[in-house]
Amino acid sequence: MFDAYNVEGGVSEEEYRKVVKDFGASLISDQLAKRLDHPLVPDLFFAHRDVGKIMDHESGFSVISGRGPSMNMHIAHLLVFRFVRHFQDKFGAFVFLPFSDDEKLLARDLELGHVLRMSYENLLDMLAIGFDPKNTEVMLDLATLKQDVYNLAVEAASNMTLSTVRAALGFTDDMNVGIHFYPAMQSAHILYPTKKYGLPTIVPIGLDQDVFVKLARDVAPKMGLAKPGDILSKFLPGLTGGKMSSSKPETAVFTTDGPKEVKKKIGNAFTGGLPTAEEQRKKGGNPEVCVVYQYLKTFFGVDVRQQCRSGEYLCGDCKKMLTEKMTQMLTTHQSERAKVEKNLDKFAPELGDLKDRILALK
Repeated sequence: MFDAYNVEGGVSEEEYRKVVKDFGASLISDQLAKRLDHPLVPDLFFAHRDVGKIMDHESGFSVISGRGPSMNMHIAHLLVFRFVRHFQDKFGAFVFLPFSDDEKLLARDLELGHVLRMSYENLLDMLAIGFDPKNTEVMLDLATLKQDVYNLAVEAASNMTLSTVRAALGFTDDMNVGIHFYPAMQSAHILYPTKKYGLPTIVPIGLDQDVFVKLARDVAPKMGLAKPGDILSKFLPGLTGGKMSSSKPETAVFTTDGPKEVKKKIGNAFTGGLPTAEEQRKKGGNPEVCVVYQYLKTFFGVDVRQQCRSGEYLCGDCKKMLTEKMTQMLTTHQSERAKVEKNLDKFAPELGDLKDRILALK
């Protein structure tokens, strides 16, 4: 169905439940959902490991979520980082935002300059969400790697076997040496707040990337550290009905898209509507398969299920509504993005000249 480097097709609710059982996770209970107090729990963020236990830690806890950027961020990424900010705002969680940009050089045929430029662009999007600089750390592996994190990666690597990494990720003999080491670096990202500050970590993460959390949970006790927990998210469908992918622009609205691009992409979105307006008014639409319906509900809390099924709203009506709301959201986001670029050093002094250093690369 999917792995850390390949995700194909949609996933049914039955498959989600099976995966949770196979992964040794638990569905988020009503009690935990009430405690988390977020509108996308449990519909999107639906399963977990040890979240309640970690939130009860007497010294507090941390939340980590990063990016392995090869392209610009799209709107599904925004959902995850807004969720991370929710933990900071509501529970005072320390937030660590590591960039796995080194992995992109190891796993894909990309140039250093391109990956670093994408890291910078993604960084602006991430920080535009409004994290508290006093309770947030940011790290780009290729530009601002912390010595503590590298040391932790070496320690993790000394406690992992090649056979474990290969079994977990399906690596083969023809793959480079670096990609075999990378799970240790990912574990270091996850365990850094625990090692450095004594804070257990929660990782909001997609099912395809959960293998890295499982590897970190396996190695943590060997390093004398508390196991990290995670919150698993479902996949948000792409505009065309399949997987949303940064490498397929037609499937996603990007954070940098302008009004014309947003209108065009949403105008071509899959709805599963009937061939004619007359038929749809008579028989109604099918919100269960409609991407536009899902986006209205997920991003804006607008539920038009009844109007869709009754035929009161046609696909064009919902597309117009979504276009207006999405354009407004991105306009606000892009404004905040521009402000952040002028104040990166608030998060770390070494970020102040990051753009100049990246542009200097040939």
